[in-house]
Amino acid sequence: MWGGGVAPIWPANALILTLILSRPRGEAAPLMAGGILGNALAVAFNGGTVPDQLIFGAANALELLIVTTGLKHAEAGQRLFSEPRQVPRVLLWAGLLAPAAGASIGGLWAAHLNQEPLVEAFTRWFLADALGLLIFTPLFLALLGRDLLDGIKGMSPKRRVEFAGLMALTAGTATLVLFLPTAHVGFLLIMPMMLVSFRTGLAGTKIALGLVATVAVAATLAGRGPFAQDADSVTRSVYGLQIFIATLILIQVPIAAALAGRQSIMERLRESERSLRMLASRSPILLLSFDLEGVCSHVVGTSEPLLDRTPNTLVGRSFAEISEEGQFELRRAHEAALDDVSQGYSAEFRTTKLRDAWIEAVFRAHFDDEGRCVGTIATVHDVTMRKNQELTLSRSATTDSLTGLLNRAGFRERLERALINAPQGSLSIAVLDVDRFKLINDNSGHQVGDIVLCEIAQRIASQVRSCDAVGRLGGDEFIILLSTPNWNMVQEICNRIVSAVNRDPITLPSGNGLRVAISCGVARLSDSKTVDEFIHEADTALYQAKRSGRNCVVAA
Repeated sequence: MWGGGVAPIWPANALILTLILSRPRGEAAPLMAGGILGNALAVAFNGGTVPDQLIFGAANALELLIVTTGLKHAEAGQRLFSEPRQVPRVLLWAGLLAPAAGASIGGLWAAHLNQEPLVEAFTRWFLADALGLLIFTPLFLALLGRDLLDGIKGMSPKRRVEFAGLMALTAGTATLVLFLPTAHVGFLLIMPMMLVSFRTGLAGTKIALGLVATVAVAATLAGRGPFAQDADSVTRSVYGLQIFIATLILIQVPIAAALAGRQSIMERLRESERSLRMLASRSPILLLSFDLEGVCSHVVGTSEPLLDRTPNTLVGRSFAEISEEGQFELRRAHEAALDDVSQGYSAEFRTTKLRDAWIEAVFRAHFDDEGRCVGTIATVHDVTMRKNQELTLSRSATTDSLTGLLNRAGFRERLERALINAPQGSLSIAVLDVDRFKLINDNSGHQVGDIVLCEIAQRIASQVRSCDAVGRLGGDEFIILLSTPNWNMVQEICNRIVSAVNRDPITLPSGNGLRVAISCGVARLSDSKTVDEFIHEADTALYQAKRSGRNCVVAA
């Protein structure tokens, strides 16, 4: 107590609240009872009567009951005074409602004892208890829970020196400002307090406020400093001291909480980015961000799809620099995604310089926080396995399963493509079948017949050029598309094929040899013929070869 009234800052309730928040709920009642008894003894020590003890004890008990209930210590506990998002809640219960309830009893009785206006007594009691709870509860919690010591131990040596230096600077500035007999330099405290908030966060701010409050009370009680300069008015001195400390709290705590909240968000973002990068590095997917001009601005993921580049070297590169082989496909998909932002566009290309692989990049438009399109984001991954499966399925649909040649559908597709731009006389078709193949099946069995067909298919394929196409129409009938305008060469190739099939016997699994022969009919393309007419003309020539004695070539 000071001046027969109320202490300028009352830390006793903060100590009791600290113990309650640090203990299980079942221990709250005994702690509160012990706190009330302690308050009563303090009042008695300062000359208070029994009614004073009871009334002031009831005021402190009501205050503790309200603040404890409001903060729901069983749920939040010590985190209430360490989490930035809890600052408004703490200010409401510990800085407003609970002190106001206690002041409504204690302030009323203090006004009666000191014969002073009720408003003045209420305000002084309210500020004393509010400041005590807000300043000393977090400080006591940090000390009791070892959070402060553990936090300091966890700092690097450089950070510990900085922390100690900032606290010393704050205490030294507070001593200089608050022990001088003038208030005109009080603003100097803002500078070290701001440094503390920015460099040490909410925890350091709580300690610094405790230091400033302690120095301020000590200076004022000693009759020194700006708040004790009016010795004739204790009330004004108390008010000035309380308002000064309250102003520091209202300035520093929200700033420190906001900084701590921002730091927490940044840490979560960094952790999220680290997790994303870790996941991306273990996934065969590369994420590329491009600006409107098609220059890579950001990379996340593995370099596996583009083995000639590490992810970091892709930043600042154009499509041509990222992939020479896929640059045109990449730019086409990028520009299509910018033109139509509602969907993604795929670029698919093959790489052969470092390895034979298929790469797919899916582009989508990228927007900033204001909804403006700022470029595209592409997901790049290796689709070689999928492409190989597609090619395998495609080949199986157009390939004869027995001989490996084109089947009827595959050959017809190849012929139709060739006919699109083929000039007159540049294409020829040869139709061949095995002479007396039914006898081979009947006498030796279908297994031998299949062996014969496979060997004939190989001998035919060995005599044609890479620009030609060989197919099996079915049974023992084969067909060849010859791409040359030289009609003499066409007939020479067909004669060579007939000779190659008949020249050497086919070796059977039994070890025996079987000599076979084929007949061939060949026709030349003209503008007046359709595909079916073209094939039919060659087929007609084949029958003429059959009637001419077989094992020969007939040109239509």
